[in-house]
Amino acid sequence: MIRSYTAADQEALLALNAANVPDVGPMDEDKLALFVAEALRLDVVELDGLIEGALVVLGDRTSYRSPNYRWFAERHERFAYVDRVMLSEATRGQGWGQALYDLAVTTARALGKPVLAAEVNMLPPNPRSVRFHQGFGFVEVGRQRPYGPDEEVAMFELSLDPEPVTAR
Repeated sequence: MIRSYTAADQEALLALNAANVPDVGPMDEDKLALFVAEALRLDVVELDGLIEGALVVLGDRTSYRSPNYRWFAERHERFAYVDRVMLSEATRGQGWGQALYDLAVTTARALGKPVLAAEVNMLPPNPRSVRFHQGFGFVEVGRQRPYGPDEEVAMFELSLDPEPVTAR
């Protein structure tokens, strides 16, 4: 099941994040505290009592200093940003990534955000995430090397057109 993060999840979430590096950036207790305080969504996938996945979505007005987040903040007045999605090896390919991103889209639309943004590592390569984002409808809009010549990220955006209004 997908549910909101609670303080009791801290140790498991930090361990899950560490297991997902370099596909996601490192996360310590301070960064997690910032996410708890400022995230639009901080959800976990709990299966059989274990934290097997997580989602962090930030809005456009946070104190987060990530250069990737700031890249989007410089280009959009209003947006939602998927900072990280993490899944355990055991849960990959079972639809949890799709379910987590569906929640991100639903939240962003409900808050009137016209864009859902995310970045994906190109160096080191993360082809699984590139395929996932492209399949979900994201479009690559730029690249940057915020941490030096050995790391590159592709910047992806999903346009969130308002839900169509149906006549009654």
